Amino acid sequence: MRNDGLRYQLEKLKENMRNMSSPNLLRKISMSSKQRPFRVVILGQNGVGKSALTVRFLTRRFIGEYDPNLEKTYSCNKCIDGDNVTIEVLDTAIQGEKNKTEENIKWADAYVLMYSVTDSCSFNECSRIKFLINSYCKRVRKMSMAMDSGPQGAPCVLVGNQNDRLHDRMVTEEEGKSRAVELGCSAFYEISVRESVDSVFKIFEDMYIYHRKTKKSKPFLYKQQSMPSIVLEQTDSGDSSEGESRVRGLSRRRQALYTIS
Repeated sequence: MRNDGLRYQLEKLKENMRNMSSPNLLRKISMSSKQRPFRVVILGQNGVGKSALTVRFLTRRFIGEYDPNLEKTYSCNKCIDGDNVTIEVLDTAIQGEKNKTEENIKWADAYVLMYSVTDSCSFNECSRIKFLINSYCKRVRKMSMAMDSGPQGAPCVLVGNQNDRLHDRMVTEEEGKSRAVELGCSAFYEISVRESVDSVFKIFEDMYIYHRKTKKSKPFLYKQQSMPSIVLEQTDSGDSSEGESRVRGLSRRRQALYTIS
């Protein structure tokens, strides 16, 4: 009897080992380990350096001339703050078509609003694009209770390019900073894609870290939003009379949750 029991246990062990090494199980593990790419869209008027920024980030090289009508998505793998990240960058073309711009906004996890410090029209164009981003985020919030863009939403940064062209400048750095605050952007950068590759890398690294931070906090924020505005707590005696019930406002519960997080 003891030998039969031992034989049965060995057969079960072999069966479990076969199941663990099966192709289906390995395929499931492989699929679960794949992370969704971090998607960044570069938005702005033609000629401000969107393609140059994209190629500079991908290859570290600077190329000055591009086809203004070419819209393309690039993919690369980068190590950012200890994470191996797949980043997809959408280099947009003409922004005149509203529907196309909205499609690009829906696609992305993060937004780069880019202008040239030598062109005030491109600077003002960023305000129009940010309005479209805000409109889209508000619709999403109404449909799915997602957080709006801004401090708890998708990172949206304002980038002024070509600050090496000192004699052609039309937009000051202070004006850029002020506009970024006015639009509710996550950050502001004034750079020269031509002169510095490090400043380009910093933009994408900061956006990913910001995105990762807000992504981790979203379940907590969603729970906070879905809480009732008033919570009644009964006393130990079980009496439900008004005099023996304590009412606590939502603000105190939110404060407690923030403390726990």
